[in-house]
Amino acid sequence: MIGERIFSNKYGSLVLPEGAYGRDLRGRWWARPPGESNRRLLEGRVVVEHPDGSVTIRGTVNGGLSCFALERGVWTKLN
Repeated sequence: MIGERIFSNKYGSLVLPEGAYGRDLRGRWWARPPGESNRRLLEGRVVVEHPDGSVTIRGTVNGGLSCFALERGVWTKLN
């Protein structure tokens, strides 16, 4: 699944649809893996921002029973 970069709205809220990722006004990265209803704080992971606005997360993003990788904005299910 191709993810989408989301920016905080004018009120500072970061609303992430399924598969989206973004940085809040405090500079913290968040992601909502495919098929998940809740977003995940990417604290403790290295996030590499690319010139096109996509990101790569060093390490996995756990979601429910699944584990995901995000490479240049594309989600891959690992299990």
